[in-house]
Amino acid sequence: MASDRVTVELWNLRVPLNPPIKAPKGLTTETCLLLVFLTDDAGNRGIGYSSFRRAADMEQASAIARKLIAESAPGLAGLLNVERQEEATCESSAAGRSAANAISLAAWDLAGKRANVPCADLWGRPAGREHLDCYASALWLDKSTAELIVEAKMHRQNNYRAVKMRVSQSLKDNLERIDAVRQVFSADGTIALETGSDWSADVANEFLDACKWKLMWVEDPAPHDSLHLVRAHPFNTIAAGEKSTTARELYELYTRGGLRKLIIDVQYVGGPVRFLEAARILNALGATVGGHRFSHYSVHLLAALPRSLPVEMLDWTNPAFHPLAPPDASGRLPVEGPGFRIELDQAVIDRHGVKLTL
Repeated sequence: MASDRVTVELWNLRVPLNPPIKAPKGLTTETCLLLVFLTDDAGNRGIGYSSFRRAADMEQASAIARKLIAESAPGLAGLLNVERQEEATCESSAAGRSAANAISLAAWDLAGKRANVPCADLWGRPAGREHLDCYASALWLDKSTAELIVEAKMHRQNNYRAVKMRVSQSLKDNLERIDAVRQVFSADGTIALETGSDWSADVANEFLDACKWKLMWVEDPAPHDSLHLVRAHPFNTIAAGEKSTTARELYELYTRGGLRKLIIDVQYVGGPVRFLEAARILNALGATVGGHRFSHYSVHLLAALPRSLPVEMLDWTNPAFHPLAPPDASGRLPVEGPGFRIELDQAVIDRHGVKLTL
């Protein structure tokens, strides 16, 4: 009988971003990672992580990860239950959910590798979900309109059929930037906007009144508690939810906010089990769910649903992973295993990683 023993490693990484990322919320100069490795006696290794913009947040999550590992039931079965364990033994916090997320992702990756199947299949992937649509998430605010065109052409040459771009509060600037990207992605519904929750309902309404193009969606155009003040538009829709931490918050966006496109961040909700619980409820109500960041994991999470928004392809949040391959000629991604089919960039870990004591 195969041993159920699992060896756990926790790592902290602080990786400089060169060049820094200029998003609506400001400049990001480094990404901080809590990286979890789970290895069984057969040499299978599960890999999970949570990412942070501040080292202090990473360290707080790492301390809770130590606690969860120390208190978990023996073997892989106990680690697969870490999200429920975190709920039962920790005060509700971003640090606790981040710790549980990193461990749970690694546990499911190990489970998929042991079974030699993609993680999507462990979660009951429906028929017909072997390939998923995706979009390149980039086109940052530090780019001029000319540079946006060059970058958009690069994404199109890499087979992307859709992109998400960042926008500011300036209506004139935003319209000019969208017009530049539309020189490459000219088809309706191929450009999404990321506001970074930096707009208000008034700014969103002004933009929607002025925008004559059909977009893929406008993401987080106002804080969640005022999204219901953004007026319905004849053809442009809103997507939101990435900052939500519970299924209840997401349900309120569906009901009070009237949203039918909901984007869930697996780290914010505290792991893949909680992601799928919320996503399946929302799907049953008629909403369509997408994943925020975590491209390697989002492919499998979204493939486990009967329908979804395209996968966000965003690779800068974890330089320790080799990026997923670009989409195929039809603009789609294969859902492949075993596990999450992650390839590590060991040089990044060797240069920036610190192994934590357990």
